[in-house]
Amino acid sequence: MIDQRVEGRDIRGKLVTLKRSSPEQLSLFQTFLPDEDKYSNTIELYDAIPKYYPIKHMRNKRVNDTFLPHLEREFEHKGNAYRLLISPGRVIYNNGTAREFYPSFREELVEEALRKIACDRLNGVFLDGQAGVQFTLYELKKELKTRGHDIDIPDLIESLKICNLASLTVMDSSGKALIQSPLFPVLLIASKADWMEKPKQTRCYVQFHPLVTASINHISYRQYDYLTYMTYKHRLSRWLHKRLAHN
Repeated sequence: MIDQRVEGRDIRGKLVTLKRSSPEQLSLFQTFLPDEDKYSNTIELYDAIPKYYPIKHMRNKRVNDTFLPHLEREFEHKGNAYRLLISPGRVIYNNGTAREFYPSFREELVEEALRKIACDRLNGVFLDGQAGVQFTLYELKKELKTRGHDIDIPDLIESLKICNLASLTVMDSSGKALIQSPLFPVLLIASKADWMEKPKQTRCYVQFHPLVTASINHISYRQYDYLTYMTYKHRLSRWLHKRLAHN
């Protein structure tokens, strides 16, 4: 096991220190045959959750001068019924303006790109016992652009913040909460001055959802064709591609 401490600041400027470890399960998560560049992993239960909101014009929409309401959805996984409560993420900008967002298809693509980057043994990490990824904004932008989804740096930062601030609550059919967490419980992001000065060297960190860590620990993930997945323009096509691969 590698004992190493990683430090960084969250979006509120608070200094966060995390302890690094290297479990064997992470190495298995990063191992692909025969063509490593083509594949990534689908995550048990987590990727079946309908957590991305499809209607773009609902982003930022206020109703009677109030912010977005919580969003409820129902879904099934392996014959079990679940309820999902999505709490929107409130992003506060430098001018003091506050806007709320549901996770959208933009955040889906950002999350998938980060998970692919985590498959690189230099980037995927376990910090404080939870799976995550170290990356640069340049690296993330390059990965998305290569796959046909170019996103500007300010929009990437906004997406990362939305994933850190929007929360998912998964309940069973009786309404009992099984897990509640943001998509990215921990986000350590470089300052604008840092990434503008050294865009290829300044590293950020994202901790994935706890269900991702649980899937890695229990080896319940499955490989899928990531390159083909990223070529699809419609969310339903991507969802079907993943579920077919997983099953």
